[in-house]
Parts: sequence; structure tokens; C-alpha cells
Amino acid sequence: MKTILNLNPLFVCKNKPMFKAQLPVSNEFIQPQVQTVPQPTLLAYMTTRLGAKNLSVNFYNILSLNQMSEKYGQLAKNTATDLTSRAGKKGQVLNWIKVLPENQLNRLDEIYSLAESLKNNGGGKLVVIGIGGSKHTVENLLTLNGYSDKAVFLSACDPDSVKEFFEKNFKNGEKPAVIVASKSGTTLEPSYDFEMAQKILGNDFKNYVCITDSDESKSKLRRIANQKGYKCGVIHDDCGGRFGAFDDHALVALAYCGMPKEDMKKMLEASLSAQKDFLNPDINKNIALQRAVFNTESVMNGKNNQYDYYFGDRFNGTTLWNTQLKKESHKSLYKQSGDLIAPAFLHNSTESDLDEGNTTSFYTFNRVKNDGSEDYKVANALFNGSLKAYSDRHPVSVIELKDLSPESIAKFVELKHFETMYTGMMLRSLKNASQTRPDILPEVEQPHVKIYKKEVEKILNKE
Repeated sequence: MKTILNLNPLFVCKNKPMFKAQLPVSNEFIQPQVQTVPQPTLLAYMTTRLGAKNLSVNFYNILSLNQMSEKYGQLAKNTATDLTSRAGKKGQVLNWIKVLPENQLNRLDEIYSLAESLKNNGGGKLVVIGIGGSKHTVENLLTLNGYSDKAVFLSACDPDSVKEFFEKNFKNGEKPAVIVASKSGTTLEPSYDFEMAQKILGNDFKNYVCITDSDESKSKLRRIANQKGYKCGVIHDDCGGRFGAFDDHALVALAYCGMPKEDMKKMLEASLSAQKDFLNPDINKNIALQRAVFNTESVMNGKNNQYDYYFGDRFNGTTLWNTQLKKESHKSLYKQSGDLIAPAFLHNSTESDLDEGNTTSFYTFNRVKNDGSEDYKVANALFNGSLKAYSDRHPVSVIELKDLSPESIAKFVELKHFETMYTGMMLRSLKNASQTRPDILPEVEQPHVKIYKKEVEKILNKE
């Protein structure tokens, strides 16, 4: 087996663990017995599976692929089949599967026309006004594709911060290009920021593009845009903000910041290809199912603290997006800890992570492959040393992108999408064996967000 790791030969194995897993293999999926967390092992072990092209996934100190298949194969098949049966159906909030990338491929000219309209009036650096998925999906794609320096994000809710934002980013009369994204146009934070932007930049400013619902009766923002002559893009129905990575707010931002149309086409085509791979019900061929089993097996054995660590600054935009994916989708099924960038996490988290008393954590390391040359000596030493130290004590999985091409980025994004869905679906199935099949998957809903919004509305209405 070819490996990307430069570890001690005793640490790497071929297809089989160096010792038997301490967790029992079982075909029982309805009510599995939760086992005591194993003591930290003296030596970790690994299985490697190449998944969708441009991505590889490795597992350490966890079940081998054969054991995953034996213990979880049927559950994995049922989970993928359930998701497939719902995709594209109205009201399932799953139109990010197939519907969105196919639709966007047909709308590339429209997307680039919107981006061009932002430039026609001398637009400078791009301002993205949005919150939640309308912000984090854009941050993720801009940063992974290398355009983070061409955009700034506004989500403040006080006038001093908004004023300082424009003074800091736009000097000597320079006017920005502005994208404001909100499905309904009534979300408080972007609504406030858009009103402030209009006061500062002027109501007749032509460099606004509003990304919102296509139906004016459903979107206050589209009504405003139509009244004032601002151009509009679309937030598609039944997508869900955190899963709308390839919706208009992200694609128009990429087009404005410099992504060639051909690269965007490649990215969307790769998204469709990855989705097909990740809907495959065979766990042996589907790395999204394998990643979900890694998460599920860890949680079901008492490891309730999950961490994603990233080796490389190009992942800076991924951290909050992936945190949102996990927290909004998995809710209280386990503790979704915040994502961190290396090498910083080695100096703020390792002491706690590697403490002998920490027996409740599991980790995912994310990285981009390199050529192993002398230039990468320090980076690879940090990665391999950290991997050895962590996998001696904890379950660890590694996601490696072949490169930072549009195709690899698309497949990385889709892996995170599908892993998130499958993990939540599997854990719910195992923890609540008697539950009935939900009409809509909880992994795409977010009813608890409304709790704080209602309280805020009460206060504002009183005043």
C-alpha cells in the first residue's frame, strides 16, 4: 500500500491492523451494546482507503475497513438508501444534492453576469453581508480557492463597528461591491447591515447584488431590490444555508474575485461526480459512509468530544463552516468542538488533548498533499509527529486533498456534506432504535435557532 506518511515502519501496516481491535464486531444495528472506552494503546494502527478521485481518507486506532463493513455495513446501506430516496423531493431540504449543482451549471452565464454588474460601476473589494451559511459557505470557498484577500465580511450589529468596517476597508472614496445574502430578507443581522450600508454608500449605489428567494412575495429583500433597481441572484428552495455551498452567494463571490468560468464549471461537475460516489450504499466504496462510521463508532464507545484540526492556512475559511455543519446538524448527539488550524492548535490544545485522563476524544486531521521535498520538511514533521502522538491515544482520521484544484475542493466540500448527514442519521438510529422514520431529516432542520430569535423580536417590538 502506498502511503503518504513518513512514519516509523512499525507504525504503518498493510490493510490489516497490527493487533485485533479491542472493540467487538457485531451485526446488530438496532441496539448495539456500548462498550467501555479502551485504554490508550501503545501503538496505533491504520487502514487506508482511496475514495472519490482527488481525496484519500485514512483511519487510525479504530476499526479496520473489514470490521466497519461487518459491523456497520447494513446500517450504512440503509442510511445511504434513505438519503437517496429523499433527495430532490419537495420539502426535504435536500436540493443541494444534484438539483443545485445541475442548476448552477446551466446558470453560469447568469452568475458571471451578476459578478460583472458589480464591477461596472467601479466596484472595489467585495463586501459580503450575510450570517450563518450565507457567510461561512462563502468564506470557505473563497479561502480554499485562494481569493480570501479579495473580500471582506460584514455581520456586525452595532453602528460603531459598521462605520469602522467601511472606514478601515475603503479609503479615499473607494466604493466596494456589495453582495447581501438572505433567503427571506428578514434575518435581523444582514437586514441591519444592509440598511447601514445604504446609509453610508447611498440608496442609489449601483454596486449592490441581492441574493435571496426568487419569489418577491416570500422575500422582503427582493421587494427592496426590485423597488430600487438592484440586481438579484437566487438562494434556491430546499437547500439549507450550511449545505448551500454552491448557491449564488458563493458562486457570484467567486466569479467577482477572479475564478475563471471554466474552473467553476469543473468545480460543479466534480460536485455532481462526488455526490454520486457518496450516495453509493456500499461502505467499501464510499468514504463518506466510512467517515460517518468512524464518527459513530467513536461516539457509541463513549468518545463524545470530536475535533477537526487543519494543517494549512487555506483551511481558515473552512473552520466556522464545518463547525456550523456539525453543530446545527448533530445538535446534542455528542459534543462538537470548534475547528482549529495547525500549528496553532499544537500550542493551545495539545496539553489537554494528550493528557492521560482524556479518554473521551476523537480527531480528524485535514491536509493537502505535498511532494515530500525538503521545502516541506518542517510541515511534514509537524503533521507526522502530531499524528503519531494523537493516534497512540485516540481514534484519528485523516482527510487529504490531492491538491487545491477546483475538483479537489468540490469533493472535499461534498465529503463534509455527506459525512455530516450520514453521521447524524446513524447516531440517531443507534441511540433511538424505537424512533419512527422522520418526515424530514433533523440533520437539515434547525428549529432551535428560532428560540433566541423570538426573544430578540420581543425586545425589539417592545421598544
